[in-house]
Amino acid sequence: MNLPLLAAFVSPGLFYVGLAGVAGPILIHLFARRRFKRIRWAAMEFLIDAERRNRRRVRIEELILLALRCAAMALIGVLVARPFVAPGGATAWAGRARIERVFLLDDSLSMSYASADGTAFDRAKRAVRRLVETFRRESPDDTVTVVRLTAPQTPLESGVFLDETQTEALLSRVEALAVTQQAGDPADAVHALADLLSRSESVLNAAVYIISDFQRRDWVQREAGVAAGATPSAALLEPLSNWAGKDRGLRTVLVNVGDPEAANRAVTELTSTGGPAVAGATANLRATLANYGPAGADNLEVRVSAGGLMQPSKTVPTLATGQTATIDVNAEFLRSGFDSAQVELPPDALAADDARYLALEVSTAIRVLIVNGEPSVDEFDDEAALLRTALRPEGDVFSGNEVVVVDEPELEETNLSGFHVVVLANVYRVSDPAAEMLERFVRGGGGVAVFLGDQVDAGLYNSALFRDGAGLLPAALGDRVRAAPEVHLRVVDRLHPVMRGLSAEGDPLGLGAVSFFEYFTCVPAAGEPGAGEPASGDAAAAGASGERGTARAAQVVAAFDDAEQHPAIVERALGPGKVILITTSADKEWHRWPEHPTFLPVMMELMRHVARHGDALQEQWVGAPITMPVDASAFAPDVRVRTPAYPEERELSVTALSGEDGRGLVLTWEHTRSSGIYQFALQRRDGGEVVRLVAVNVDPRESALATSDEAELRRALGGVPFEYVQGIDRLAGESGEGRVELWRAALLAAAIVLITEHTLAWGWGRRR
Repeated sequence: MNLPLLAAFVSPGLFYVGLAGVAGPILIHLFARRRFKRIRWAAMEFLIDAERRNRRRVRIEELILLALRCAAMALIGVLVARPFVAPGGATAWAGRARIERVFLLDDSLSMSYASADGTAFDRAKRAVRRLVETFRRESPDDTVTVVRLTAPQTPLESGVFLDETQTEALLSRVEALAVTQQAGDPADAVHALADLLSRSESVLNAAVYIISDFQRRDWVQREAGVAAGATPSAALLEPLSNWAGKDRGLRTVLVNVGDPEAANRAVTELTSTGGPAVAGATANLRATLANYGPAGADNLEVRVSAGGLMQPSKTVPTLATGQTATIDVNAEFLRSGFDSAQVELPPDALAADDARYLALEVSTAIRVLIVNGEPSVDEFDDEAALLRTALRPEGDVFSGNEVVVVDEPELEETNLSGFHVVVLANVYRVSDPAAEMLERFVRGGGGVAVFLGDQVDAGLYNSALFRDGAGLLPAALGDRVRAAPEVHLRVVDRLHPVMRGLSAEGDPLGLGAVSFFEYFTCVPAAGEPGAGEPASGDAAAAGASGERGTARAAQVVAAFDDAEQHPAIVERALGPGKVILITTSADKEWHRWPEHPTFLPVMMELMRHVARHGDALQEQWVGAPITMPVDASAFAPDVRVRTPAYPEERELSVTALSGEDGRGLVLTWEHTRSSGIYQFALQRRDGGEVVRLVAVNVDPRESALATSDEAELRRALGGVPFEYVQGIDRLAGESGEGRVELWRAALLAAAIVLITEHTLAWGWGRRR
């Protein structure tokens, strides 16, 4: 058992110097004693008798003055040595209450940022060690609890007493901790701390040490997320304040171990654009880059890989400080099925966010179903012949499309699940069952392109397909117009994926010279109540991010240059699917577009744009569980899992369990500890194996490393009292409540002694 420290000195050497000074008054007293030569004189006998009677009183007075002078010298030595009493000393003998010392250790991704003295997490662990060792010396009766920000419900250690064995075990566990790739929520962690303290009824005094880099987005700039349920900054520490308000003692210390000059670049998003990826054809990927550093970056090389093979890299000329840039890169996948892509920046001090991963399903081709409303044995009179040739031209070069043509009556009998796009080419009418089937197809992610023509009945289209804006048609059809003179196409949305590259300033490809002489007028649909407008040129993203089944406002992609600017191409997102209306025909009956070189690339891009994407799972973030439906009739429930660390990390197994509705199996994998591609090998009941991929990425919000200073924290936290420490160098004296200094008492005592000595010496001297 450790004996409590009764008292100690900040500068013990000066105390001994003060004790040596006590000898000064004694020596002066001894040397000052007068020596007399004895001469006997009869007349002095009377005086000697009187002096003998006062000698004892004088000697006592001199000893008192000597003691006061010695005490004054000793107190001056004590004063300059700065004595203190530790809580484990005299205050412990007086019954001092135990303090529960709680450490909230930030182990989120941003803490892996590396500086000259190691990562922020390394500094955080050193801070814990320094504080625990201080408390071990000065207040060994206290207990320690350590909680991690990313797992606040499961403390690393709880209520550990600071004896030699437990202290070393605690520090060893802290030292063995590794920073995670997860994001943490300070509000959740503080709530967990308050609950932890509330469950311990014996804890009446607590000191909470929050050791973090205090990212602004977590601690200061939280108000933007309040509407979505986030806790505002001002209320972050409120649970602890509420706990302390019940006659309990609380001390809160914020220890900032972040780097105020942190510089970081990151890939914050990676998506597939332009329709599904097709084996053997070029796929379009879109990456978003961000520069969070204090300086810009020039000639930034972006490396791309697809299916494990390196693709041509791309160079970003400049990325200014605080700038976000979106770039398009190309990738080629050699095989169909589930595959992956990766975009990577040169490594910097926060390596985990320099790469981003994408898992997607690669198709053998974009399967297009053309419903021919005006078939003919003569290809020049056939409505779908030119469109079919444009999408699947003859030759050795694969276009990436497979085209199936059916007549109008066959639509109801066709299974649409095997197609990515359905094209209605001058179809007279769409029956109610066929309209319902098409709408389910689009709401399930498929794409529909509608070409009009002389066979179309506008009234039937409006009643079956538009339905006052509730159907899948992007616009209500109006009159059929014969243009006199001819009109031309004018691009309205130059950023739209179908028109991008064909609509540069000056129209270098001559798209505006194409003649159109017949079309339908139309009125684009407004969005359903509560449905947001899709961003210009990004209807795919708008549809994918919207609620399933929500019909959004239609957007005009291109228009004719007549006086009324009638729409020529109109698009609308319906849930995750898309519908495009072309108000003219697919053949040359109403225009001369197929003769122009822009016809083929526009039709190709149109099919890719509206086509249904593969069934790849949505992007997951590190720390979030992966859930995957498993068809029990086709696959066995036991699934083999390979993490991004495979083969260094061995292959694992998981069993798919029955879903909540009791229908089918659901696979759940909770151990997403690192970013990368996770592989799930499903065994088919008829033999063989299917490997599905899931991309797990870091939370892009962790890449913004800007740290909060004391003034920002005090403004943001709404006046909740706390102490602030910048860095760990100032932690040497961070035990203010761990000792009580006595120098003020020593100063007062020295002053009293000197005044008393001076007063007595003056009074007694006059009397003598």
